[in-house]
Amino acid sequence: MRVRQLEIEHFRGIATGRVVFQQHTLLVGGNNIGKSTVCEALELVLGPERLYRRPVIDEHDFFRGDYRGDGDNPREIRVRAVLTDLSDEQLRRFFQHVRRWDDASLSFLDEEPGGLASADGDGTTWALPVVFIGRYDRDEDDFIGETFFDHPTPELDELDEDERASLGGGRAPFTRGHKRLCAFVFLRALRTGTRALSMQRGSLLV
Repeated sequence: MRVRQLEIEHFRGIATGRVVFQQHTLLVGGNNIGKSTVCEALELVLGPERLYRRPVIDEHDFFRGDYRGDGDNPREIRVRAVLTDLSDEQLRRFFQHVRRWDDASLSFLDEEPGGLASADGDGTTWALPVVFIGRYDRDEDDFIGETFFDHPTPELDELDEDERASLGGGRAPFTRGHKRLCAFVFLRALRTGTRALSMQRGSLLV
């Protein structure tokens, strides 16, 4: 399994952004251009221990510190990852949530008109989409966040008020057990005068 694509919305210094990963990808650049933000976003959506921190996110994680949004619609952090090259075990475990992926157009076939007709064409494969959603909960006066399997959700009407208000909007949770099956580990750079790499429990390496 590998991360093929990462989309980031309203997280840290990124309003919206996308990273397409190759077989091997190296992030290079100067300070304050978003390298660490990309790594933190990966940890947020895939790190098995991250969601057990309290709070999961805070006001500093929102782009320009804007977490309140407008009216009754709080601003949301969203981090979407597309995972490809799934093992047989992962396909068996996640079979309800995998979707056909066109690696040439970097899109899911069920999002394109008539796309599923070419589901077995060249360049198509099974992929697992997951999304982290985080926001400020006014009722609880706290920040909440969770990772979900990402899939098209049905249109909701006024009778689906509870579903509409839920964090995932009807999506199934992508749990810590699921994340452990993906087996990512993160090497975090510690800034203590000299930069040192440290293996941390439940961390993430891509």
